[in-house]
Amino acid sequence: MVMRRASILALCSLLLAGCATRGSNTAKGGAASSPSSQATRTLPSPVHVIGRVIAIDPRTLFVMVEAPPYTPIPADFNGRILISRTDDLRPTARLQASPYLRGRMLGTRLLSGRPQVGDEVVIAPVAP
Repeated sequence: MVMRRASILALCSLLLAGCATRGSNTAKGGAASSPSSQATRTLPSPVHVIGRVIAIDPRTLFVMVEAPPYTPIPADFNGRILISRTDDLRPTARLQASPYLRGRMLGTRLLSGRPQVGDEVVIAPVAP
């Protein structure tokens, strides 16, 4: 009998907690109604991270980039301009994507600058 009362009490408190958190701050359709939440909405970054520099051949100006697993590579990747940058987002070099693509390894050609091993590589944003 005591166990039954305890389980009913637990069930009632779960139902009340669910009703309390249902929230009245959502408008019809589930969208937030407060203007402050709409002002803080963020947009996706125009910068697409490709990977990190793992090897540099200064003689042939060839830079190898390792992409993280499951990184989407754009269909028109060959010939795209890339930027290598440090962890504090300072650009170190401009690269051009080559057709070399083996698994997670991407080949690029050094156009200008001095990339370092470990630099992040991103697709250069297109100016509007």
